[in-house]
Amino acid sequence: MKHKLMIVCLVGLFVAVIAACQSGTSEPSKAADNTNAAANSSSSAAKPNRETIVNEIKDTLAQHDKALDEKNIDALMAFYSSDPNTVMMGTGAEEKWQGQQEIKAAYTEIVKDYDANTLQCACNWKTGDSDDTGTMAWIAAICDCKDSLKGKARNYKLNVSAAVKKQDGKWKFSMVHMSNAAPPPAPK
Repeated sequence: MKHKLMIVCLVGLFVAVIAACQSGTSEPSKAADNTNAAANSSSSAAKPNRETIVNEIKDTLAQHDKALDEKNIDALMAFYSSDPNTVMMGTGAEEKWQGQQEIKAAYTEIVKDYDANTLQCACNWKTGDSDDTGTMAWIAAICDCKDSLKGKARNYKLNVSAAVKKQDGKWKFSMVHMSNAAPPPAPK
């Protein structure tokens, strides 16, 4: 049962992250941005446009979503950093995959557990931001998701977060974490 929940979490994760970024960030740190803007107004270095960064990440996530729906593992792996410390985590302590080989092995199992083109998530809360250099960003969301397996519909909730960084001019995941609550115990 735990393995099934992990797979459902991972499948929904990227749809949730994509949905989180599709409409931008809903609760960015505007107060911090205003404070930083005042403190850094004398800086001569041009800062990257945050809207451009958000759009680049949205595009990356949309491409990832397409690969996930197509169950294209090689294309999915292209969205991960080559850094050996890159990690994908689930809810349980045993749900940790670090480095390209382990993450690829996790995806090999994930794509077995859903019907193609059935992943949908609505993220009712989402946030994110990027560093001042425009080379690192993070996103987080709480989402209601659904998909199907062999035509049987499934619904679940996910908390998702991810960190992305620029590598060779492209946004790559360096950390992905998702969790969902286990189903409540059966009545006695």
